[in-house]
Amino acid sequence: MTLWLDVDPRSGVPIYVQLVEGVRHALEVGTLRSGDRLPTVRRLAGELTIAPNTVVKAYNELQRMGLIASRPGVGTVVVADPGETVREQQVEALYERLGVLVRDAAGLGITEDEIWERFASEFERVHGRAASGERA
Repeated sequence: MTLWLDVDPRSGVPIYVQLVEGVRHALEVGTLRSGDRLPTVRRLAGELTIAPNTVVKAYNELQRMGLIASRPGVGTVVVADPGETVREQQVEALYERLGVLVRDAAGLGITEDEIWERFASEFERVHGRAASGERA
């Protein structure tokens, strides 16, 4: 399963756009790096239970953006490397979102223990699957 990529057919955002944004986000946060292979169209479509044409449309858009390339005998690979500056910006943005999350939780009366319990559970979900050979 491609844990780092998720789609929500009920979101109102076209699925191919969700795929493009998911790959871009994975690049920005380091889940995907230059040289990594993406799943085949058929495999990704099967994992996400979406039409293969949707994956093709997303991969074409990512290729147009210069983020991925199709290489004969290798498959579809990531060719972009966002660099350290982008990573630093993403880390700072993450910390800002964390601050908002903590303020929202306090406003809703959620205790620190409840937040830590949920955080630990989510961390385990992501890293537990990654430890079993899947990418987080």
